[in-house]
Amino acid sequence: MKSISFIIALLLLIFVFSCSGDDPIDTDTVAPVAPTLIPHLGDTGDDPIIVDGHNVFLNDDINGIDAVSEGNWIKVPWDPFVDSDLSHVKVYRFSQSNPEPVLVNTIPAAEDYYLDQSSLVEREWYSYFIELYDAAGNFSVSDPVSYALLAKSNLVYPGNGEAVNPSGMNLIWNRGDSDTSRFRVLVWDDTDRLIYSPLYFYAPTQENPPPPQVPFPNLTPAPVSGQVFRWRVDAFDWDEEMGMYMGSESTERSFVIQ
Repeated sequence: MKSISFIIALLLLIFVFSCSGDDPIDTDTVAPVAPTLIPHLGDTGDDPIIVDGHNVFLNDDINGIDAVSEGNWIKVPWDPFVDSDLSHVKVYRFSQSNPEPVLVNTIPAAEDYYLDQSSLVEREWYSYFIELYDAAGNFSVSDPVSYALLAKSNLVYPGNGEAVNPSGMNLIWNRGDSDTSRFRVLVWDDTDRLIYSPLYFYAPTQENPPPPQVPFPNLTPAPVSGQVFRWRVDAFDWDEEMGMYMGSESTERSFVIQ
């Protein structure tokens, strides 16, 4: 009996040690649903796009990867994540001159975009993808999206906070570089409603051309004294090889009706 008991105990020990490396039954080994980065869909002031059969007017919040007015930076947004047990996001970037992906930041999974504030080179295409991690360490990977920045336009007139008479007034700016010729002037009223968004093509041939400018529109009803407007100039240049526009957004300025 003692020998039988010893053999049984030995077999139990062998079973326990043989199972010690197995994962617990309830260990999460399922990766999150793969994240989706949003490509550049267009720009503020563009004609509406069709989404699920509905017209959608683009603005800075819903147009995908894009330049921002606050700096020479790229905003990389993504669709809402599906899973609820998420931990963090790793953001990777590569470019034409540096094709090897580099980890640029790790951010909480609660974020819905990443703002790349690195020293980015103008007219260089940057591509991004993310790894989405859950609390158990499982992860999934997005497809990449790409964008290239242009030099920002410099607003000349009106100056920031300047009181102006809108009658016969022109909005004037300087190009960020001599190669860019396509611009859009954007003007918002004091309710943040976009009221003016003309495209402007500027390709001067003279040696010292005047700066680009567009007239302030005749509004109905007419603006009243003290009313505040906000404006900026977006710049675009088509990249034939990529089949996409490069772009920039100037710093925004406001002016007051006198």
